[in-house]
Amino acid sequence: MIAVDWFGPYDLDSAREAAKSDYGHALYMCLGRRPYQRSRTLQYVGIGNAVHTRLTEEHHKLQQVTRERQIWLGEIVTAEPSGKKLKVTRATLDYAEWLHARFLQLPLNEKKTKTLPPRSVTVMNRWFKTDYETKYERRPHADWPDLIDYPDYDLPARLVWFGNRQRIFQAPGYADP
Repeated sequence: MIAVDWFGPYDLDSAREAAKSDYGHALYMCLGRRPYQRSRTLQYVGIGNAVHTRLTEEHHKLQQVTRERQIWLGEIVTAEPSGKKLKVTRATLDYAEWLHARFLQLPLNEKKTKTLPPRSVTVMNRWFKTDYETKYERRPHADWPDLIDYPDYDLPARLVWFGNRQRIFQAPGYADP
């Protein structure tokens, strides 16, 4: 189980400054519009060990989002609030990125949308404003999931929860009998 607290929205410069002062190993998510797109959608999710170094205009994916670009910063909080905070590992960040890219089919994440993780993973998302305290009463965007649950045993489909509704993703190669 991986819990991610997302904070935003930021513009790119504000996200870089916030990441530099408040984040180390973290996720970042970009939404906006690429050329010829009519609506703002999720475009990319990435990870960084020093995440502020990834948030630049030269970023190979972020530069493709040319209009209405917003950045959200994600902090792994799996071990909170009780007990000692565990170190965020590369694997934890990797699995959180993988599930978002795969099950949301983010257009600028090519690598992690093709295969499934080798083990069971569940990601729970919570959404906060940039003051780090005010929680959004609703998800900031209708297509952003509250929960992504991927069991690695052989199921015909995987579930992603958006508030009280769910979306089912068929497993590759599965056909109803």
